[in-house]
Amino acid sequence: MDLTSVTFASILTLAVQGGINPPVEKKAVQEAEISTYILPNIAGLWQLELTDIDPNQPACRERYHFGKGGEFIGISGKEFTYGKYLYSHNSDSLPAIAIQTTYDNNVTDCSGNQIDQTGDIMATYVKLQGNQMQWCKDNQGKKCNMKFYRVLP
Repeated sequence: MDLTSVTFASILTLAVQGGINPPVEKKAVQEAEISTYILPNIAGLWQLELTDIDPNQPACRERYHFGKGGEFIGISGKEFTYGKYLYSHNSDSLPAIAIQTTYDNNVTDCSGNQIDQTGDIMATYVKLQGNQMQWCKDNQGKKCNMKFYRVLP
């Protein structure tokens, strides 16, 4: 085709027939950033089965939240605590948990106790069965004195 005989109609015809490829503007490709982490079996919100409840707080709930970064939050009645926890699997016994309280608002809990637990460290063995968790004094799970039920995953 002679360039002197190029008309708008001929360019349009070539474009419709696929003879002209219009310039394609290159766009930056966005990549999704994915982060992963491993949650321990106890991660989530648990409620303690209470046997000794303060008569002044008959509908009291005691809940514990174990977060993904080792954060721990405890709420018992008007008491609020938080801190860090470490959950460790053992090959020959039950897993163990250690909780260190870094803050306690020092008000009455569901049992009627007012004890400032700031700085305290508690360690126990953990027995998991479905949506139930027990805290045990022995590593074989025969002396378990606290029973929790999962509220949220």
